[in-house]
Amino acid sequence: MPSEQAPLSLLAAVRRSLRVLNDAIEDGAERSGLTVQQQAFLLATAARGGRKVPLSEVRAELAMDQATASELLARLIRLGLVTRATASDRRAVDVSLSAKGRQRFGRSLERIREALQVAERAGDLRALRESLAAYLDHYTGR
Repeated sequence: MPSEQAPLSLLAAVRRSLRVLNDAIEDGAERSGLTVQQQAFLLATAARGGRKVPLSEVRAELAMDQATASELLARLIRLGLVTRATASDRRAVDVSLSAKGRQRFGRSLERIREALQVAERAGDLRALRESLAAYLDHYTGR
């Protein structure tokens, strides 16, 4: 089974490298006083401009059911990180980052950036780029 070994080794390298990236994201959330789920919600909102973002779009990006999204939204509102408004279609909800939410999310991104810079100096990001490229090349026939 030598032909099976190469892709398995590549996949193992990708997983190790992705762990470094995931750890940076978790560290950024934790050091900013956010959960990873809260951070992801803020990211999905910010990536769409941060103002009057349909909750349905945030839910779709996060693959989150309506009940979970509603609970998370309620927590973020209580924390003062987002605001909620009825959309033009009264059955829908729009969310916006508050000033506090933008600030907290910005701190989270800065922490992620710092962790990634450490990983880059350690060679871990190079390993991620190389292992992922090699794995994808193997399966796309390049």
